[in-house]
Amino acid sequence: MMMLLILLFIHVAASIPASKANCNLDKIKISGGSYSLNEDGDVVTYSCPSGMYPHPGPIQECLSYGWTKQNAKFVCKNIRCPSPAMFENGEYDPKKNVYNIGDVLQFECWSGFELKGSVNRTCQVNGKWSGKTAICEDNGGHCPNPGVPIGTTKTGISYGVENKVFYKCRQGFDMFGSSVRECTEDKYWTGTEPSCREWYTFDTPEEVAEMFSATLAANIEAADPDKEGEDISKRKLRVKKGDPMNIFIILDASKSVSIEDFNTAKKSSITFIEKVSSFDIEPRYAIISYASEAIPVVRLTDEESVEADKVIDKLDEFKYGAHGDKKGTNTRSAFRSLYEMLVLQELREKAQFMKTRNVILLMTDGKYNMGGDPKVELEKIKLFLEIGKSREDFLDVYVFGLGDGTENNELNVLASKKPNEQHTFRLKNVDNMKKAFDSMIDETDAMDMCGLNKEIIDNVFNDQNTDEKKKQTLVNEKFPWIAKITITRPDSQETCKGSILTKNFILTAAHCFHFDEETKYINVKVGTESLPVKNLYRHPQFDRNAKKDKNIISTFDYDIALLELGRRIAYSSTARPICIPCTKSSSWALRMKGEHITCKDHNDFLFKEEQIKSLFIAEEEQKLMEQKDVTIKTGNTRLACLRATEQVKEFKDIADIRDMVTDQFLCTGGTDPHVEPPTCKGDSGGPLIIEYKKRYIQVGIISWGSVNHCSGTKRKTTPVPEHSRDFHISIFSMLPWIEKTVTEELTYLPNLTP
Repeated sequence: MMMLLILLFIHVAASIPASKANCNLDKIKISGGSYSLNEDGDVVTYSCPSGMYPHPGPIQECLSYGWTKQNAKFVCKNIRCPSPAMFENGEYDPKKNVYNIGDVLQFECWSGFELKGSVNRTCQVNGKWSGKTAICEDNGGHCPNPGVPIGTTKTGISYGVENKVFYKCRQGFDMFGSSVRECTEDKYWTGTEPSCREWYTFDTPEEVAEMFSATLAANIEAADPDKEGEDISKRKLRVKKGDPMNIFIILDASKSVSIEDFNTAKKSSITFIEKVSSFDIEPRYAIISYASEAIPVVRLTDEESVEADKVIDKLDEFKYGAHGDKKGTNTRSAFRSLYEMLVLQELREKAQFMKTRNVILLMTDGKYNMGGDPKVELEKIKLFLEIGKSREDFLDVYVFGLGDGTENNELNVLASKKPNEQHTFRLKNVDNMKKAFDSMIDETDAMDMCGLNKEIIDNVFNDQNTDEKKKQTLVNEKFPWIAKITITRPDSQETCKGSILTKNFILTAAHCFHFDEETKYINVKVGTESLPVKNLYRHPQFDRNAKKDKNIISTFDYDIALLELGRRIAYSSTARPICIPCTKSSSWALRMKGEHITCKDHNDFLFKEEQIKSLFIAEEEQKLMEQKDVTIKTGNTRLACLRATEQVKEFKDIADIRDMVTDQFLCTGGTDPHVEPPTCKGDSGGPLIIEYKKRYIQVGIISWGSVNHCSGTKRKTTPVPEHSRDFHISIFSMLPWIEKTVTEELTYLPNLTP
C-alpha cells in the first residue's frame, strides 16, 4: 500500500504593529519572571520559572494604541491542574477549588461499578493530570462508558447504538478532542476523548514520544491499558518494508518566524527525513515553503524527490530570505499547493492513488492573516480523497501547536478525531518537536529490519521523574541488538556480549566458552527476556593453542561463535537484529539497491577511509549500557597498530607480530589523533559497529586487547597507554562460515569473499 505523509511547519504573523513610539517599554515588566523583545521591538514574550506561567498571558504586541495589555500587571503565577467538574457513579478525594503541582486525586466507585483507568492521578508540572481518565463502569450499554475527563462536563447517559454524548469545558478552558461522540455498532465511540486545558498547558516531548511508541505493547498501553486485541492499523501510520510513501514538508517563512526558528524547523525536517529514510522504504518527498505565497523547494515530480540525501541538500540550501518582502502568512496557499500535487499524482498514478494512506502532520499556532481559512482547502483535500466513514483510515491530520499564544480551537478543528487516538498536541517550541520526531512512526511491521534503534531523548537520565526501570528500558531501546551472555559454571561465572543476528541466532566470540561447554550453563538476555541456548557453534578452526610453535601462548584467530537459541526472539523495540555486511537487508540499510550489488561493494563502501568512525557498547555506571566511539585503522594507520602491539612485553618473543594480528582482525584504540576508550573483559563478543544514516552495521566482534586498562569490567580513569589497541574479528572474513551455519532469515549476496 502506498502511503502519503505530509509534514507542515507553520508559524503565523502577528497583527501589523504601529510605530514603537506609542509603546512604552516601562509598561512591559513582569513580577517574578523575565521578558524578551523580538528583533523589531514590537512583540514581548514573557518567561517564568518551571512550574509557573505568565499572567495574564505569554505575549504583548505593540499596536497603534500601544501595548495590547498595557494596563495589566504581569506576574508569574503557579501552574494548576483543572479540577473535576463532575464524576459519575463514584467519589473522588480531596475535593478542592485549586489543585497545585504534586496534588494527588484518588478515585473510587460505588458498589456494583468497576473502576477503569487510573485510581490515583497526580497534578504535573505542565498542568496536566497523570494517568488515564477514571471511569466507573457497569457494562450496561452497547458501548462502554466514555467517561468524564477531568475538567469536562458530560450530557448523555445512554450508551446504545447511535446514542450521543456531549462535552463542554468551563469558561477560560480550551477543548482538545471531540465535543460530541456517538456510539457505533462495533462498540466504539466516534471521535477522540476530550480534554480541557488552560492556555499554558503543554505536552512534553516525552509524552509525545510515548504516545507514538514504536512497539505494539506500548501502543496499546498508551491508549488504553485494559484494551486487548485492538487492531494496530487503526492507531498510527505503519511502516512496512518496501512500502512507497510520499512525504510533503511545508515550512513557514513568514515575518513572524525568526531566521533561527526557520532554521530549527529545517533541521527538524531533516531529522524527520533521516528517520523515515532509515526504514526499508523509498519515500517520495516534496518540500514547500510559504509566506504570502507558496514556493516549491522540491516537487513531487522532481527526479531527486526519491533520494533523501538530495532532498536534504536542497532543503538545507533553501534560504529564509527567498520570499523577499512578501512576509504575510497564507497558510491556505500551502494546502492549495499540496492539493495541486495530489491532483497531478492522481492523473499519473490513477490505479494506485486511492490506495494511498494520507497523513498530515501540521505544526502551527493556528493563526493566519491572508488567503482565507485553510480549513476550506483541507476540506477540498478530504473530498478529493473521498474521506468518509469507509475511508477514514486514509487520512490522518495530526496538529502540533507550537509556542505561546496558539489558537487552540483552530488547532483542534484541523485535527482528526478518531477512537483511542490523540491527534492534537501542544508543544513549547520547535526544539521540543524535534526531540519527539524519533517516535512518530509505528515500527511494528519494521521490527525485522536490521540495524534500527530508538534514540534516547536528551537529559532523560538527569530527570528525577525517570525511574531506574524506565531508564533501563530506554537503554535497551537505544541498543536493541545487544545480547548479554552469562555462563554460570559450577565453579565460576563469566559474562560476555553478543548481537542479535536472527530470531534464532546470537553472534559472539568463541573465547567466551570452554572447549566442552555445556549449553545448560549458558543464558542469553535480550531486552528483558532471558532465553535458553540449544546449540553452541564455534568456528572449526578456532584453537587457542594453534600457534605455540610461534611463541604465541594464546591465539584468537577465528574467534567467532554462534548461539542457537532454544526459543525464538520476539522482536520488539528492545530486541531487534543487527545488520551484517553482504546480506540483502544490509544493502537496504546502506541504500545500495539492485541485483548487481556484491559483497565487495559493501566492503569498499564501508572501508573507504584510513580511519573509519565506529563504536562499541559497554556497561558503565549502574549497569547501564553506553556507546563508546572509536576508529577502525586501515592502510598506514593499521601498520601503526602493528608497531604499537609489538611494544607489549607479552609479545616480545613473537618474531612477526602479524602472526598474532592476522588479516582477520580489525584494529581500534590508541591515543592518536585522540584518546579512544579501550574494551574490557565484559565487552568480549560484542559488536564493533559502523553507523550509516541511523542504521547500525556490525563489521567486527570484540576479541582481545593488547593492554588491560580495566578494573574488572570497568575502564580505569588513569591515562590510556599509547600502545593500547583492541582487535576485533572481521565479519567479512567470517561470512562463508556464517552463511553455512545460519541458513534461514538472512539472504546473502553472491561471492561472500570481498
